[in-house]
Amino acid sequence: MNKRGYLLLMGLLQALFITNVMAQELKTPTLEDLIPGGETYRYAENLYGLQWWGDECIKPGIDTLFVINPKTGKEKTITTREIVNKVLEENQSGKLQHFHSVSFPWSDKEQMLIKLPGKYIVYDFKNNQIVSTTALKKEAANQDYCTTTGNVAYTVGNNLYINENAITDESEGVVCGQSVHRNEFGISKGTFWSPKGNLLAFYHMDESMVTQYPLVDITQRIAEVNNIRYPMAGMTSHLVTIGIHNPSNGKTLYLKAGDPTDRYFTNISWAPDEKSLYLIELNRDQNHAKLCQYNAETGELMATLFEETHPKYVEPQQPIVFLPWDATKFIYQSQRDGFNHLYLYDTTGKLIRQLTEGKWLVSDILGFNEKKKEVLFSANDATGRNNFSVNIRTGERSLPFSMYTTTEGVHNAIASNSGRYVIDNYSTPTLPRKIDIIDTQTGKSVNLLTAANPFLGFKMPVIETGTIKAADGVTDIYYRLIKPADMDPNKKYPAIVYVYGGPHAQMVTGGWQNGARGWDIYMANKVHHVHY
Repeated sequence: MNKRGYLLLMGLLQALFITNVMAQELKTPTLEDLIPGGETYRYAENLYGLQWWGDECIKPGIDTLFVINPKTGKEKTITTREIVNKVLEENQSGKLQHFHSVSFPWSDKEQMLIKLPGKYIVYDFKNNQIVSTTALKKEAANQDYCTTTGNVAYTVGNNLYINENAITDESEGVVCGQSVHRNEFGISKGTFWSPKGNLLAFYHMDESMVTQYPLVDITQRIAEVNNIRYPMAGMTSHLVTIGIHNPSNGKTLYLKAGDPTDRYFTNISWAPDEKSLYLIELNRDQNHAKLCQYNAETGELMATLFEETHPKYVEPQQPIVFLPWDATKFIYQSQRDGFNHLYLYDTTGKLIRQLTEGKWLVSDILGFNEKKKEVLFSANDATGRNNFSVNIRTGERSLPFSMYTTTEGVHNAIASNSGRYVIDNYSTPTLPRKIDIIDTQTGKSVNLLTAANPFLGFKMPVIETGTIKAADGVTDIYYRLIKPADMDPNKKYPAIVYVYGGPHAQMVTGGWQNGARGWDIYMANKVHHVHY
């Protein structure tokens, strides 16, 4: 053998040796590695609490607060925890543990809102001084801070408070200021400040006639039985009304909506002038919805703008959203054509145009670009999510903002105040996380983070995706198949089939590991021990 052949042979043997050693060194992830809360839980690196202060990106840390220029990505320090805590301690206002609990609701002021136990503090970070403090009652829950007045609505038990004053006095079985209708129809809270903060709308739910249902709390050392009121199918349900409270005079009125029996009151929104309140009413059969306008001073019904019916199901999920530059027009979301889309209406109930359409659905309105008269929104297809804009006047829809980075995967965006920029936090099947600031006008991006694979060096199963046809021979059903890393195609293996048939949840996604859960990964690694 000549010298060249000898060296080639030695090189091949060395590569084979290294490959074998690497294969031997691969670790199998444990449940502790895979399940949130595990001692060694492995997750993709993230930047927590990213938000906007006007059109500047805020990056909070434990000890330092940064602002990022969206055009260049350059950071500079706003303040430090040491500086803020010195001011807080001098005013006996508590102590800030980190900057992840602060927000920047005032784009025109160098102020931030600090939430501490039992209080909200407005802090001037330019002059390092406290602007105002709002104290709350002990055990305050469902807190809702009004950025225009500094008032805070919250609940203690089943009653509603503003600042330290109770505005309801109800006994057990009647709940005020909390979400209602079992959190269906997009309902996630029970208080709604008007645009200028002069009025507070809230849910009032009488469930005293609803049967008690026992829940066993096994988290206690000795299990406890907690009763909740839960209307079983066909049984008597709760009665909901909507109150409007005026903090300046202490008066409360209730909408004169008639008998609330077997009716759902959903998706509350205020008119920009605060003179009226809009909500979507739904019957208990959930096949007939009405967009109604009520007078905020008298509680009287002013108009039923339009109605939506369907033989099977109507599901309003979002309140109407008024255009920031035109108080006579609003956006309504509907699934009337089979997919959730945006519709532009005027306040007489006239449909101006359908803004979006197609075999995909709008998942969220991100914000507005008032200068370009556009609405920014995120949209889901079968496995992914991306961010778009549509022109209100022409109906012209943009390409994804992320076209200069990637259009695949699952994108979650936060829009800046003007709509010029978005923070785009996304992943693909092979990319755990990437965070960019994207200019919505040019598509250019600044990268803030590209996370490494948290399972590098681990023995991981193979994930495959595809489609099969439903029984109608037309509809595609998406699947995710997770195979053991060392699967032998000549052997048979046991299979676990998991199906979630409900709405509002994509089980197979174009995101990291195609949406597989840690438990799925764990079982796929285990299954090679058992075969038929």
